[in-house]
Amino acid sequence: MPARQPSATDADVRSIKRAVLGRLYGRAPLPTLVGLDAAVDAVHTLLRQTVASSEGNTALVVGPRGSGKTAVVERALARLGEHSGAHHVVRLSGFVHTSDRLALRDIARQLLATQDLEHVLVGSFADAFAYILGLLRTSRGAGGPVAPVLFVLEEFDLLAQHPKQALLYALFDVAQSQQTPVAVLGLTARIDAVDLLEKRVKSRFSHRQIFVHGAASLEDFAQIAACALRVDAARDGPVADALALQFNRRVADILAAAPVAQHVASLFEFGKDARQLLRVFAPAVARISAAAPLPDVAAVEASVAMDAASAKMQVLAAVSLLELCLVAAMKSLVQAGCCRYNFEMVYSEYKTFMSRHMVAVAAGGVMRIYKKPVALKAFEALVELEIVRPVLPLAAAAEGPATAHARNDLLAGSAAAARAPKEFRMVQLMLDPGQVVELVAARADVPTVIRRWVQQ
Repeated sequence: MPARQPSATDADVRSIKRAVLGRLYGRAPLPTLVGLDAAVDAVHTLLRQTVASSEGNTALVVGPRGSGKTAVVERALARLGEHSGAHHVVRLSGFVHTSDRLALRDIARQLLATQDLEHVLVGSFADAFAYILGLLRTSRGAGGPVAPVLFVLEEFDLLAQHPKQALLYALFDVAQSQQTPVAVLGLTARIDAVDLLEKRVKSRFSHRQIFVHGAASLEDFAQIAACALRVDAARDGPVADALALQFNRRVADILAAAPVAQHVASLFEFGKDARQLLRVFAPAVARISAAAPLPDVAAVEASVAMDAASAKMQVLAAVSLLELCLVAAMKSLVQAGCCRYNFEMVYSEYKTFMSRHMVAVAAGGVMRIYKKPVALKAFEALVELEIVRPVLPLAAAAEGPATAHARNDLLAGSAAAARAPKEFRMVQLMLDPGQVVELVAARADVPTVIRRWVQQ
């Protein structure tokens, strides 16, 4: 018998959805940053020195994706409200600003919203950037203090790949010269981001790095989900106190459910990505209504099952039996010590096994040895699905990204791979042996002899 739902109004449901979904999708900050207090204090201290003491500072915030780098910086910026001095915040992203000219235009837009940008973006990059900072100094009046500028550079490693690195050079040079109080914070997931800088840019960087490690324990990782899901009647209102209490009890029941707890543990062991964790609960929260204001445990478990399903396994669920046999043959080659192989090797392994077990296969009446042209078509289908990927020789990989990331070198062929017939081009299976065993176990139409072959 389903549990009785508490009474709720449309206003209560709208408030809960707005608050909880905002935190789950990253539009609103979490009430508590679990395990990130030290990183927040370090970033806040650096920014406070710029805002309160007009010091120039540069630093990198380094951590894996989903560890909370942006949340740390935003929390530190929010704490700067304690200081009375005004300051500007400029946000750039390596995903959006793919060239220094685009970044300069956005800097001018964020700092000089009332100015004519066409007259600002003239001359070289360094001259235009100096002109923008000059306008900031003159806007404060003669003798007035210059408002500090805080630059937050998301995807710093992508900005470092711009030709000549003019943007980073200009920012670091201004921070070092102390002419204008500037703080530059770069956010990156690459621990070697400093090595991407040119010598002249690196000489102006302070080499200060703040590391964000994310949740240190499984309990802290689960606490992130609890902080995002719990409702506070005063903070997230208007919400009835009784409804908020029952909603939080349901959240505790959801997190204690065995499938959910197991999925949280697997995410923690795999990558500690808080964003991936929070997205799992969004569909259940989005379905609440005035008639059913509490999230459904079954809906969360269904979302967990969908998130845990491998995309590769879903693609392979519809492959033919011949294609599955070729995957089993590649697994056999991998277990024999071959990390690279071609179609001829795979077909030879497949034919040898089928010939050795022909009596057992014939008894089932569902399998036979396919001819090489038919097997090649099945092999090419696996390449099209990117379950099998071509292995480029070192010389071809050095030709550049266009060659190294070609869509299908087995079928279309790069300049280096086209010299060999496609049956002899080296490939790799993009599945580990455990996934192959799981794939075969999930298929009901696989003969017993093939199951034993895969499980060897």
